[in-house]
Amino acid sequence: MRKPYGLTDADLFELERVRDSLALVHALAQQADHPGLYQPQMLAGFLDRICDDLNSVIRSANSTQSRI
Repeated sequence: MRKPYGLTDADLFELERVRDSLALVHALAQQADHPGLYQPQMLAGFLDRICDDLNSVIRSANSTQSRI
């Protein structure tokens, strides 16, 4: 089933996961004054996953537009 803006359920789930990941990174950044709370590799992993999810939704949106 498609949601508003032509999103599939999977697209919507990935966007929600991106939102949640960004909220977590934001919360971690607010705690940056506490040394040793998180490692740069952990932050890089979150950002990498966010990019993967966004790229997936963008690819889906591009393929949907070409079918219209």
